[in-house]
Amino acid sequence: MFRSRRKAIIDTNKDTQFSDVWIVLAVILTLIGLALDSRYLTTVAAIILATSAVAWLWARFSLAGVSYERQMSEVRAFEGETIELVLTVKNRKPLPLTWLNISDIFPQELPVADRSLIADPTTNLADFNSFWMPGPFQRINRRFEVGCVKRGFYKFGPANAVTGDGFGFFGREKVIAPVERLIIYPHIYPVTELNLPAKNPFGEARSRGLLFEDPLRTVGIREWRETDSPRRIHWKATARQQKMFSRVYEPSEEQQVQLFLNVATLERHWHGYLPALQERTISVAGSLAALAADQRLPVGLIANGALPGSDQPIRLLPGRGPNQLMRILELLAVVTPFASAPIERILVDEAPRMPWGATLVVVTAIAHDDLLAAIIDLAGAGRKMTLFTLAKEPPRRRLHNVVVYHLPQLIDDLVAPERVEN
Repeated sequence: MFRSRRKAIIDTNKDTQFSDVWIVLAVILTLIGLALDSRYLTTVAAIILATSAVAWLWARFSLAGVSYERQMSEVRAFEGETIELVLTVKNRKPLPLTWLNISDIFPQELPVADRSLIADPTTNLADFNSFWMPGPFQRINRRFEVGCVKRGFYKFGPANAVTGDGFGFFGREKVIAPVERLIIYPHIYPVTELNLPAKNPFGEARSRGLLFEDPLRTVGIREWRETDSPRRIHWKATARQQKMFSRVYEPSEEQQVQLFLNVATLERHWHGYLPALQERTISVAGSLAALAADQRLPVGLIANGALPGSDQPIRLLPGRGPNQLMRILELLAVVTPFASAPIERILVDEAPRMPWGATLVVVTAIAHDDLLAAIIDLAGAGRKMTLFTLAKEPPRRRLHNVVVYHLPQLIDDLVAPERVEN
């Protein structure tokens, strides 16, 4: 908005400040000038018409050859980091732009150093307005620092450009830049802050080269041996052949880590959640995934939080591919804060689908009775269970054959777990 001394307003949001009054005035001045044989009046009328034509042509081609670009130093960052954002305007023509207003859409949660954003509470987005005056064939760069203060999946754009002629008669407007995305991973605690044992942080590892059988995966039958457990008996084959047969299970020798993340911070997940505690829990899950990947262990993630726009729990089975950790961190970056189901139900449903040698690691802010009961039952069935809890107090119940780490809430962001002996 530009104001003259008479408080006349030039609204840059309008397509034009020009109206038919100027044409009518020019015609009237021309007729009067011809009638009075006044060269002055006809000259003024000609100037008005010529200026209007020049202004229209100027505005008509004002956005031709003009581009607006965003370039981020990183498109993936971790919570707490700062990235550099470079905004570039290019004018690839001999015609200058005396004014160019660009309104870009930025995420409201991410602060831009030394700049204020105009927030829109209805969309959770903000307007980033900038004013430019690019000359002929000029390129202008402006650098800003964006604080990655909160995990998430963020969009920048689209950007809208408004410009026109130098007289302010005509204006042009168009979308000038597409949407770009930034993923902010949750904060990852270093191993020194986690203070986990350097050896076997997820529990005792099995001997190298030793095969373990998965009783949930039968691959065949064989004759029964005296050393076989009665649980191995294949009763249908025994009845059919009138001879004892035992099941042959699928062997497994590789240690795997399957993380189960509970995004609920209250015993009843529909009662709401505690944001700070939830973020710490998500960060612990990401830190454990990074630790497993660093130890070259196949790692997966199952969470009772969902992806945006979905009501299904997150489910990624263990893998050690080069992109596995990145996929887990991306899921943790966008996981919704509301639990889709109790974590103990998901744990009981998913455990039978896990390889028998997998370590089931539960990461939760709370360890209520229903969850502890599910963990005890699975441990009693022979599953390797590890519990990481951020509750104020460690579990009061003794969890036999379960590795338990208590990660108390601290005022600062240091997590110092305490191994709970069972």
